[in-house]
Amino acid sequence: MTERPSGGRRIGRRKTDVLDAACEVVADRGVDATRFTDVTAVTGVGASTLQYWFGSREDMLIAVFRHAADKDLADVNEHLADEHDPWRQLVFLAGFLTGRDNEKDDVGWRLWVEWWRWALRDDEVRAEVLHDYTRWRELIAKSVAAGITLRKFTTDNAPLDVAHQILAFFDGLALPVALGDPTISPQQAHRLLVDAVARLVGYQQG
Repeated sequence: MTERPSGGRRIGRRKTDVLDAACEVVADRGVDATRFTDVTAVTGVGASTLQYWFGSREDMLIAVFRHAADKDLADVNEHLADEHDPWRQLVFLAGFLTGRDNEKDDVGWRLWVEWWRWALRDDEVRAEVLHDYTRWRELIAKSVAAGITLRKFTTDNAPLDVAHQILAFFDGLALPVALGDPTISPQQAHRLLVDAVARLVGYQQG
């Protein structure tokens, strides 16, 4: 018989805990190898309950990625709400996206690698990935636009164009870190990114 969870708020918290644990499972095992039983093994939540909550295995995996993406953006937005200097905002983003200032280590980036790989062959997942990219670009563009308005940045390019370039640098340097490239550490990636971002926005570092 299918287990029927009860108690909305408690179950909501429990589902969040399960999604947090499932992020680790997918990062370790990959999309193709992750099953309900793998999540059950680390959470103790039965496969019947997971099916009841999420539906299919694929629906569970999409929920995992949405959860990870939303949590990352929520964490970043919480920090940026207390940081009003556009340059320091971009420096923080560089540290977060390269893993230097991210306590999750490389789980987030290993998830992204799986997300990208899956998106290449699935239209629904591709739409999710592109939506997430749009949110990151808009966040970066907002900081760039603020820096231009405050005359801290001297670029003549449109903030969204600069955001595209910055995000490309983030991806290009963070991916080798996620893959464990011994020639570049998160700290080195962060330093290179900060230098590249300063050049792109026209910021003179002191």
